Amino acid sequence: MKRRKFCRYVALSSACFAGVVSRNSSSAVGSQSFQTKSRHQWVVLYWMPYDNDLVRFGEPIVEMLTRGTKNSEIAVVVQSDYWGEPKMRRRQLVNGITNEIDVAGENSSDVSAFSAYLDWANQTFEAESWAVIVVGHGGKINEISPDDHKTTGQTRTWMRVDQFANAVSKFNQATNGRVELLFFQNCNKATLEVVYEVRNCARYTLASQLTLGAPNYYYESFLNHLKKPSVGGREAAIAIMDSERADMYHTLTLVDNQAVEGIPDKLSRLLQPILNSRLPAIRDSELPTYHYFGEQHCDALVLLGHLFRSSSQRQNEFTEFADFLRSSVITSYKTGGEFFGGRPPSNTNSKELCGLSLYLPETEQATSRYSSLALYQEVDLVSLYRLIVTS
Repeated sequence: MKRRKFCRYVALSSACFAGVVSRNSSSAVGSQSFQTKSRHQWVVLYWMPYDNDLVRFGEPIVEMLTRGTKNSEIAVVVQSDYWGEPKMRRRQLVNGITNEIDVAGENSSDVSAFSAYLDWANQTFEAESWAVIVVGHGGKINEISPDDHKTTGQTRTWMRVDQFANAVSKFNQATNGRVELLFFQNCNKATLEVVYEVRNCARYTLASQLTLGAPNYYYESFLNHLKKPSVGGREAAIAIMDSERADMYHTLTLVDNQAVEGIPDKLSRLLQPILNSRLPAIRDSELPTYHYFGEQHCDALVLLGHLFRSSSQRQNEFTEFADFLRSSVITSYKTGGEFFGGRPPSNTNSKELCGLSLYLPETEQATSRYSSLALYQEVDLVSLYRLIVTS
């Protein structure tokens, strides 16, 4: 009897011990997994491809960002590529303290390096809200993040915007849709083509229709604003717009990506009567256009309004699309910037712009240049461009 009780005690004790070990092991694994992620209300990721003539602005930006994180639980990470340095740097800024993380690779135009950065961020942080900000030159419509390869002597290479969009979209999905803001801190990225391409990257996209300055000065005020409770992507973007110095921009455009989804359907219906009509010859002097990296742009509503008038179409259809773009897609639009003394491109009055542009090819060969982009897959802009250049 005593032996049975002893055996039963040993068995129960062993089972309980095993259960405790099992629970503790599970808890340890869970704790370890938890500890690998640092929790923050906001995490702001900067991608800084400065292996080019903008390199002198890199460290002043990092210093402003570092000051902006003091007395705050906001986390900022900067992955930079500087002209002449053998590889990229990744710095984590929290509460005014910098922690450098070693990374391999020197090519900031390589989308796999950018994707690896986003993957690392997702594995490192747990955030209620994320912002992704890319700085530097804008390039052509489907170009972002240039690398001049100073250390290797290669010619300049670019990341494609569609590649960039795919990487950020996957990151947004991996974070359960918590990317609140995507900011193109680049020149001339507020185009219908670009904002539609990146529609799945974040709740809101902020970009500039014209050129931007550098290094920009919004950083500290922006980060201080993120400390406030219940700040979303729209409020974060407006904090950037309101904090920026006037000599750093011409215009800034904020779009709601849920509304951006509706652009193809409404734009296709708008274009159909134009495509079915005969367009009179359109002279360049009739349109306020501007060039960037060898490509011609025109304000979307200026161009479409001119085409509607030229083809004698009913204005109410154009008015409906214009209202949709201005009141639903564009949630905030800031003008009045004084970059380069307030002088926009020679024949462009920034007060007449709506905030979003369209590519306007100058030759028949260039009409299908962006036919692979998402907007061109859904809207027959190639046929429209052919009408324009052959009229």
